Amino acid sequence: MSQAAISGERELSGPEKAAAILLMIGKPPAARLLKQFDQPDLHAVARAAAGLGAVPASTLDRLVDEFATDFLAGADLLGDPGQAKSLLADALPPEQIADILGLAPVQTGQPSVWRSLAQAPESAIVALLMAERAATATYILSRLDPSVATRLVAALPRDRRNAALCGLVAPLDVTPLAARLIEEALEATLKQAPTAAVDADGRSRLAAIVNNLDPQEAEDAMRALEQVRPKDAAIVKTMLFSFNDLPRLSERARALLFDRASIDIVVMALRGTDADFRETVLSSMPSRGRRLVEGELNAGAFAPPQEVAKARKAIAEIVLGMAGRNEIELGGPEAAPSP
Repeated sequence: MSQAAISGERELSGPEKAAAILLMIGKPPAARLLKQFDQPDLHAVARAAAGLGAVPASTLDRLVDEFATDFLAGADLLGDPGQAKSLLADALPPEQIADILGLAPVQTGQPSVWRSLAQAPESAIVALLMAERAATATYILSRLDPSVATRLVAALPRDRRNAALCGLVAPLDVTPLAARLIEEALEATLKQAPTAAVDADGRSRLAAIVNNLDPQEAEDAMRALEQVRPKDAAIVKTMLFSFNDLPRLSERARALLFDRASIDIVVMALRGTDADFRETVLSSMPSRGRRLVEGELNAGAFAPPQEVAKARKAIAEIVLGMAGRNEIELGGPEAAPSP
């Protein structure tokens, strides 16, 4: 009769003994040993580890003696499927572990849609984020790698960027159903990624054209676009800028503008504007330059309308050029009324 039977201890099979020893020595050395097992033995030991259950410390002591190892068992040991998976983690891929233990396949990493999205053209992703609701856009950004999300957030207009950043502090809980619906919608969008990139280029071209139209013509064009393609119109609006939009710019942006625009152009462009508009615009100009501009404007010299329009267009082109080089942002409150 065996010693285990005499003492009333549980009698372990060979695979169970091996599993108990491997669990005791820990993952790194166990992983090295497991790589030496053939497939039948590996299956037997893994299944034994999954069903091992609680093993008394006295039994472990006996096992240690049997294997002639220098090990001191200080507590009982528990073998279960979680321990078995942990034991095999460094030796085998998750799919093979699941197959050995008879578990459901393990999902590793992010769904492929998120990996594919991270590799899509940046302009297409930005357009997608602009077309979605703020909460959905924030959820999408939260699922992307921080380095990818950083580039996308930087490319968003100021209002959308700030909303996304505030949302990322504490993203809303998304139900599994909602998450699946978002992923399915993203998959459908990614299939049209080339088209989305073309659409983004088309919006940029349209914005450039509208920016060169007279204000009334530009307004008519945008109204027509809103009726036909409202989502595209919302995106194009963020790319538009005219002289009347100067109050929308930040003080820093206006200061940079006045570094690039000559005093003569600024004076001509401000001819015919009201006092509030001038005050807002000139508040960012250095005091010496501002006195020169105000002095010229107060002189009341006649300015041909075509020259005024030309100067205002030149100001707008300077601003659009700086925005195109990411030196400034066009985002801000709604445009001020016409001066």
